[in-house]
Amino acid sequence: MTKVVVTHAVGNMDTWLGGGEVRTKTFSGFCSGHRIFRHSDQDRVSIIFEDVDLEKMKTILGSPEAAASKAQHTVIDPIEIYIEVEGGA
Repeated sequence: MTKVVVTHAVGNMDTWLGGGEVRTKTFSGFCSGHRIFRHSDQDRVSIIFEDVDLEKMKTILGSPEAAASKAQHTVIDPIEIYIEVEGGA
């Protein structure tokens, strides 16, 4: 399994941060855990996912439920996805 970093803007940081329980429930379907980083002076976040099943991630995040959650929590596209390079240094 691998690590994945996702970065995106949010329309309202307080609204986005308030959706933590929903994110945890959603993300638990494809990773063992996640950490959130907030940009110091922009409404942008990065999420690091641990032990990701990439196929499950694609399916779950591509679902209609995830699309509704994105809208509710003010996620702004584009969403940048970075996948760990095994053995990369």
